[in-house]
Amino acid sequence: MACERCDGTGFEIVEKDGREYARPCACRGSSVAGDDGPEAALKVARIPPRYRHCTIENFDPGQMPKLLSALQKTIAYIGGWPHKGDREGLGLLLTGSNGVGKTHLAVAVLIKLLETRGVRGQFWDFHELIREIRGSYDPETKTTELQVLEPVVEAPLLVLDDLGAWKMTDWMNDTLFYILNSRYLAQRATIITTNYPDVDREKALAADPLTRREYLVERIGQRLRSRLMEMCVVVPMEGTDHRRAKQDGNRFHLKV
Repeated sequence: MACERCDGTGFEIVEKDGREYARPCACRGSSVAGDDGPEAALKVARIPPRYRHCTIENFDPGQMPKLLSALQKTIAYIGGWPHKGDREGLGLLLTGSNGVGKTHLAVAVLIKLLETRGVRGQFWDFHELIREIRGSYDPETKTTELQVLEPVVEAPLLVLDDLGAWKMTDWMNDTLFYILNSRYLAQRATIITTNYPDVDREKALAADPLTRREYLVERIGQRLRSRLMEMCVVVPMEGTDHRRAKQDGNRFHLKV
């Protein structure tokens, strides 16, 4: 059942000094699995319906060592929650090519911590977040960029999917640094997925231009990459493209 205050949007309109503002609704912090049911909790966490089936239990690494290692690291991460001391706010940076299961594992961590620990979190696709921020000012509700960013910055656990999908402009770089740096200083955990491999700037510059891939540091810059190294454990993932395999299966099914 949708929240009566915000109608399930996650924001409520309030009036202050004769002006209306949009602010995060209280339901963001109150709905965990079991309060209004698991589907309501996943909706509050902004997990898209396509990914709501993703769990640790149904992630299949097959016979691929890198995927098995990634699964083991995420299980250890969940088991160590909440991370305290100098590891408080520790996150994960899942890197790998398309279709290897990065988003599956990132969402699985969020779902497991929501269900077992009541951890409030949010899922944001990088494309969607940038569009939301760009269009954040609404002359009718007086919604500002900072108001849109507030729940992203303050969520105890943030999943940021497909980082680097857009070539960063100065504005995008500054905005993303504000989000990640604010979370870093507040020791809030962030789980990030990206299609771009992570290496330091020197290795990227030394790579053979005829065979090299584009690296994460070239998409987001050295400043952001340096902050991510302080915030996250890098989890490289290599394996079969599950999306391509599914497409091949769909084509076979249609032929039959």
